Amino acid sequence: MKTRAMLLAAALALLTASRALAAQAAGGVAVTPEMRRAMQGSIEQDCLKKEADFARQGYSKAQVAAICRCAAQQTSALLNSQTVSHILTHGAMPEEMQRKVASATGGCIKSSRQLKQ
Repeated sequence: MKTRAMLLAAALALLTASRALAAQAAGGVAVTPEMRRAMQGSIEQDCLKKEADFARQGYSKAQVAAICRCAAQQTSALLNSQTVSHILTHGAMPEEMQRKVASATGGCIKSSRQLKQ
């Protein structure tokens, strides 16, 4: 149950970062590699701010960094002009993207656990 809460918290952090980047992409601007990198960095930093929550779950600092880096990479890879447009219009990621982000973040956490053992 706590892992699910962590997953939700990570997904919400990703959504927040997506909104910030989407605001920069207003006006039908194509998603550039620079935008993708900026989003990835923003997502990773937002995730790292939740380090204390991860630590309470028993994750080491190195694991948290790996989880955040992985989740940020996975999420930024999903960003395209359609998702940016949807975020700008509806204020949230499309449901399908939310599912993909949650799944990817869960995979990052699971991978981190396997490294822990």
